[in-house]
Amino acid sequence: MPPMLFVLLGFLAVMLVGAFLLALPISNADDKWMSFTDAIFWATNGVCGTGLIIKPTSLSLTGFGQGVLFVLVQFGGLGFMTFATFVFLLIRKRITLKDRIAISESLGQDHIKGVVRLVRNIAIMTGVIELAGALLLMPFFCVANGPIGIWQSVFNSVSAFCNAGFDVMGTVKNPFGSLSDYSSNAGVLIIIAALSILGAFGFPVIDDILKSKFRWRKYRLHTKIVLSMTAIMMTMGTFVLLASEFNSAAFAGMNGGEKLLNSMFQSVMASSTAGFSSISQNAMSSTGKTFTCFLMFVGSSPCSTGGGIKTTTFALLIVMGFSALRGKDEIVMRRHSIPYKTGLRAVAVTLIATICVMVGVMIITGTDPNVPTGYDLYETITAFTTTGLSMGSTTVAAPHPYSPAALMVLAVIMIIGRLGPLSIGMIFTKRDKSSLKYPSANIMIG
Repeated sequence: MPPMLFVLLGFLAVMLVGAFLLALPISNADDKWMSFTDAIFWATNGVCGTGLIIKPTSLSLTGFGQGVLFVLVQFGGLGFMTFATFVFLLIRKRITLKDRIAISESLGQDHIKGVVRLVRNIAIMTGVIELAGALLLMPFFCVANGPIGIWQSVFNSVSAFCNAGFDVMGTVKNPFGSLSDYSSNAGVLIIIAALSILGAFGFPVIDDILKSKFRWRKYRLHTKIVLSMTAIMMTMGTFVLLASEFNSAAFAGMNGGEKLLNSMFQSVMASSTAGFSSISQNAMSSTGKTFTCFLMFVGSSPCSTGGGIKTTTFALLIVMGFSALRGKDEIVMRRHSIPYKTGLRAVAVTLIATICVMVGVMIITGTDPNVPTGYDLYETITAFTTTGLSMGSTTVAAPHPYSPAALMVLAVIMIIGRLGPLSIGMIFTKRDKSSLKYPSANIMIG
């Protein structure tokens, strides 16, 4: 069995178990069985770390149901092989060569040396960061909501670091508000944003930063590209959204400082594919929605808890474009020559991702023709990039609710986006090991 097929089957198995547990009456506030479609969709969101909800989590799920979703989110953030390896380490089970190969492929590593140590570091980093986030959030949530604020702090910290976008903050007056009640609370928004950014960096980047003792010169090329692109995308997103939404309904009633804060938060949530929202996505301008789609599509970084085509892929595409315009026959990034094989992978990821989104939009449009196309595109991109920012079509209370068939299409798109389009494609294609060389030829481009 190919390693990535093993990972895919593992994800599907956990998703089905999670769907069964969420469907139980003990998981639902109305003490009834959840429908099969809703349970599958909710479990897929949890495993993939997306956060597209059908009903408000805090009002629809009991404590047991929220606990099941919590485990699914943590599992999705770590990944199947990372989670399984951590369990193996706890029970002192031997990690075989096949396991190491599967771990390296799931983590995007090109070698198997040190992958078990990396998994151990990932588990430690995850626990420390999520605990720190929960402790920092507790003063805000406990003061506002009492003892339940402890659970809200823990849940939201894990959800933010795993870039899942699930929250347990919904109230009867504002069931789908996410963090909109805290849109003027800089402490909450900055803590959630910081957790999301750390999750979007990727575990190898955090590991490299700690090993290098925060010295830029000692960082690997990958780390430098990730840090640079993340800063550029989030900064650009902040000022574009501030300019486009300054006088829009999304920022109604806010002063200048609050508008800047929420522009930053929206940019971070889209770029890291975290999915928390402090403003209404429907109230945003067309420019703001379009740019949010762009930020989500680029997404986070490789081997992170986020989705998208990844910042390194986008950076490589830009460099390849400039190299082509200058007539260069070499890909150079920061005085390093990048193999053409890596460039082809970047092109393949972007192409497959674009096709996946477009096909998804067409299928959903045909399934639910009464839903505006703008809604379809926004929800499909947020599903593929496992972001969770939504215009509301997945909820039963939406003006244009999706049918069960459309929800299943989004669920499939989430799985493809979470595991990576290239990884999914590699499962069903054979590696070309032929050494046959063909005569060269030229074709016209552009």
